[in-house]
Amino acid sequence: MTEVRVREVPERRVVVERHTTGQDGLSELLQRSMADVAKAAEERHGGVLGTAAQPYLERPGTDEPVFVVIYGGNPNEGPVLLEVCAPVAGDGGEVQPAHREAYVRVTKATVLAGALGGVYEAVEEWIMANGGDIGGPPRETYWTDFFGAADGDDVFDVGFPMA
Repeated sequence: MTEVRVREVPERRVVVERHTTGQDGLSELLQRSMADVAKAAEERHGGVLGTAAQPYLERPGTDEPVFVVIYGGNPNEGPVLLEVCAPVAGDGGEVQPAHREAYVRVTKATVLAGALGGVYEAVEEWIMANGGDIGGPPRETYWTDFFGAADGDDVFDVGFPMA
């Protein structure tokens, strides 16, 4: 696993779809919901903001659409609330407040090896060990096509807002 990093996430407007699901339906739901929020963003808000418009994501040289998935619990333990969000420009959508976020960049191989739970734990432990508190539910910030990525590619960030 790579190091835990910290970034300032500005307030942003997002198109959101909310669902309740467990681990067994997660992959299919994420694919479908990301497509749905991208379509809604395109139809009503000029499209999904890409990495170029969000430099704090540290993805220089790319301009891929960004999706944020917020988890209301651990889907491995049963159905949880899931928010699939697409940042948009302008005044439309819902407001996500600005926050400081501790995060780890994740490779596809980490997910395929079943080690993603350890990444969440590592970020939580890092926040506590560095005198912080968790300030909200965990999230995954996607900025590339997970399914089209090679095993060694970075595919998303796992982060927690810090209080």
